[in-house]
Amino acid sequence: MTIKDIAKECGCAIGTVSRVLNNHPDVSEKTREKVMAVVQKHGFVLNANAKQLKAQERKNIVVIVKGTSSPLLNGLLEHLQKKLEPLPYTVDVVVLDENDNEATSAVRIYYEQKPVGFVFLGGSPDRYTEEFEKVKVPCVLISNAADSVESEYLSSVSIDNEQAAYFAAKHLIQNGHKRIGVIGGNLQSEVSSARYNGFLKAMEEAGLSFNSESSYEVSKYSMEGGFAAAEILLRKNKEITAIYTMSDVMAIGACRKLKDLGVSVPEQISIIGFDGIEIGTFMCPRLTTIRQLEKELVEKGLSVLLDCIERDEKSVHLHVPFEFVEGESVKKLN
Repeated sequence: MTIKDIAKECGCAIGTVSRVLNNHPDVSEKTREKVMAVVQKHGFVLNANAKQLKAQERKNIVVIVKGTSSPLLNGLLEHLQKKLEPLPYTVDVVVLDENDNEATSAVRIYYEQKPVGFVFLGGSPDRYTEEFEKVKVPCVLISNAADSVESEYLSSVSIDNEQAAYFAAKHLIQNGHKRIGVIGGNLQSEVSSARYNGFLKAMEEAGLSFNSESSYEVSKYSMEGGFAAAEILLRKNKEITAIYTMSDVMAIGACRKLKDLGVSVPEQISIIGFDGIEIGTFMCPRLTTIRQLEKELVEKGLSVLLDCIERDEKSVHLHVPFEFVEGESVKKLN
């Protein structure tokens, strides 16, 4: 049963039926009663529900999470869902593998679902190629900067990854470490590149050399990646006294491998992480790390997105503060 069917049975125009269903005052009481009798006869309320669902779909926000097992992104998602719950939007969450292309997925979803906006949790701006220009609704990337992407619709809210990495490396150097190994992501990624450049800046500033061939090991942003990379790194360079990792999950995996190899943390090798996930607080030793402020990232990111959706504001790229967490995984050398 459709509005057209009701109009035919009532002997009314489709526009008249529509006005009745939308409680428009410009309809005679007699006509209104005739239309409603047919509506009730056929249970047209089901179609009214469908209409409501269709209206909700037009106010749908799609959240794309880049990474299937990231504690940081899971924390961001939890905060985001709580913030979105009271708002007049429906929310779809799409979880991608670390190697999937989130920009390509967004283009497909844009054409299929026509959402009013996108939130990207994680991901790398270098994936946002020319194809992403097809997405013509407000988007925000939370946790990574996207100022390098040419899109009038894409905003970003993140910490300054390069500055945070510089701070982490400087902490190791100030504690007497000169031979430092790195477990990090593929340097073709803008995020990994920024966290590497900050590390190099601190080393150069201290007059310390760094040989990437012997002291840098590429890893996925996962415990398994850090676990495997730590053994390879120690095999290549037996002189390192500390390891800078580009994520806490890498650091946790590396700590486990060092334990299996009979290497004590921090007595023999110090480790510093990045992200500040909760599990690092309960490690033994407690992880020294850079903490990303999840709540602030989400609040600022959602505020930017809603400003763009509801007030047609222009896209922006913002940095929020980070915190240094001094745990027990870094030893001060004499």
